[in-house]
Amino acid sequence: MLDELFIRFQDESGQEREIAITQPKFVIGRHSAADLSIPSGKLSREHLKIEKLGDQFLVSDLGSSNGTQLNGQPLSSPVKIANGDRADLGGGLTVEFVVRVFDPYAADEEGKEDEPDEDQAGADATAAEASDGYAPSAATAETAGPGGFSWGWFVIAPLLGIFMLVAVIGIIFILASGSSSESGETNKGGFVYSHDPVDDPSPEKSTTTSSPSGTTTSGTDNSSGANVAPPPPTVGDNPKVEQAAAAFLRRAAQHDTTAFLTSEQTKKVSDKIKQIGSSPALADNINSARKSAAQITSIATAKGLPPQLLATAALTQLGSSRGDVLQKAQSMAEILGQFQTQIGSELSDDSLLMIAAYDQGEHGNFQGLRNMLQDLATKFPESSRQIRSIWFLQKNGKITETEFDFALRFLAIGTITQKPKDFGINADPLTL
Repeated sequence: MLDELFIRFQDESGQEREIAITQPKFVIGRHSAADLSIPSGKLSREHLKIEKLGDQFLVSDLGSSNGTQLNGQPLSSPVKIANGDRADLGGGLTVEFVVRVFDPYAADEEGKEDEPDEDQAGADATAAEASDGYAPSAATAETAGPGGFSWGWFVIAPLLGIFMLVAVIGIIFILASGSSSESGETNKGGFVYSHDPVDDPSPEKSTTTSSPSGTTTSGTDNSSGANVAPPPPTVGDNPKVEQAAAAFLRRAAQHDTTAFLTSEQTKKVSDKIKQIGSSPALADNINSARKSAAQITSIATAKGLPPQLLATAALTQLGSSRGDVLQKAQSMAEILGQFQTQIGSELSDDSLLMIAAYDQGEHGNFQGLRNMLQDLATKFPESSRQIRSIWFLQKNGKITETEFDFALRFLAIGTITQKPKDFGINADPLTL
């Protein structure tokens, strides 16, 4: 049996609506990027989150300004949803949770109950025949002797014996033909049967096997016919980049535990790492950030920013120059903090957008990117979450190459900070 979750609420026009929650994470808020967007000033941009974990649903408040009450009690931590629960989202929206149990086998069971039992049907038919006065035919009665013995067996038994004798003779003939064919002789039918290749001794054969990396490895067949296995291919750099980048993105966002990169995105980050990884100043700057981790965390928290985002932004701004990471973080915090209110950092894509737009913020433009994203949402068929990414904007020419490159360098440096020595940087990990 499966549980299905629905939410009931009244929209802006006062009409009751019901929506099925079919995705692992569902966000309700006033922002256009929310899965359910309600333009109420009492709701936060991202107010409430519904998650499916295994066979249960959890609801949690996303640090909203007006808070959430579940069944009249403040919602301060994730709570399992039960059928009939009601949540008040800061006075801006009330939703009722409806849990329905879906049994995919119920229809099959109902169909089986309606089908007649074949054995019972047969028994009923027999009983019906008996009730109609069914009796053995006259022919059957004539062939039956005393005690029910059938005299027909005296005719059938000799015929069966002759048939079995012919079958035995045929088998013997086939076996004899097979033994003569093993010596390569021609049988009476004119066919020559070859030797069994399994038993045929043959010299060792040299083979060439292609490996996934494109190289070839020579092997030799042994007496049992097995090939010598080639050595396993070496692991390239991209798996390391992919894992470290995912770990960084989850730390650079407020709530994005499933952040990841595609193969194409990983390739771009890997290429950027090769460009900047040789900078001797990067190791010193990472170590400087680690020493100032507590102060950077305090500054970031005051602005509502993920500490990992602020620290990495400072490292990216310093580039190949040695500098005071703490001082640079202090100077960037104000601009990034204002972008936090306009764009947010709930998801890793939001964090990357903030970095890409940093130059606009230095020129006092804090709403240009937000307005552009809202406009694109009405013009493209993709979901707002797909549109809200540097990858989509760069592909469609909506951000400059300089803005995209700054965000890409931020992502590359953030990836390095997770395991610097894996990328040839002599520094300890920076994980805030």
